Amino acid sequence: MLAASGSRLRSLDADTWRFEVKLDGWRAVVTVDDAAVTVRTRRGRDITRSVPELTENLPTGLREHDVVLDGELVAGGGTGSDFYRLGPRLASRDHSRCQVTFVAFDVLWLDGADTCRQPYAKRRQLLESLKIDRGCWRTADSFSGDPLDIEGVVAKRVDSVYRPGARSADWIKVKTPSWRERHAPRRHEH
Repeated sequence: MLAASGSRLRSLDADTWRFEVKLDGWRAVVTVDDAAVTVRTRRGRDITRSVPELTENLPTGLREHDVVLDGELVAGGGTGSDFYRLGPRLASRDHSRCQVTFVAFDVLWLDGADTCRQPYAKRRQLLESLKIDRGCWRTADSFSGDPLDIEGVVAKRVDSVYRPGARSADWIKVKTPSWRERHAPRRHEH
């Protein structure tokens, strides 16, 4: 599922929407089946060999489940400047250059059950119950209310289903106002 672009967060009701930090990385779908990890890009290319750290550091919570996770592969903190380290690292056989972290933000399949038709709030509970925050595995932060002083967020309707491959207004990526104000081009006065 892909987020639509938006520009206004103030109009999004905190009871209806949850926010996740927008990361700058490569979108990936990770499958764990009998503790074997497969990593695919958004377009379906298998890049498992490019990220051996995900297999080597598989959290215990994932070893016990068959699961498909949607998320983002990031270098460093997943910022814009880190993004430019990610491509060369994934293309290289030198895996010591920079560690890649998988930040999961959705669960699409869990122990034989398709979870895509579950509302986002329920899928989020399932994701958090996996307790995958270990080493190079993370769960995306999710919060309600006023977004923090970060570049951007992805707002997700709590009742939205997951539509594989579809761009939907149920997910909206927005540059946060405080970040835009701080990083807006300055006018030079003469």
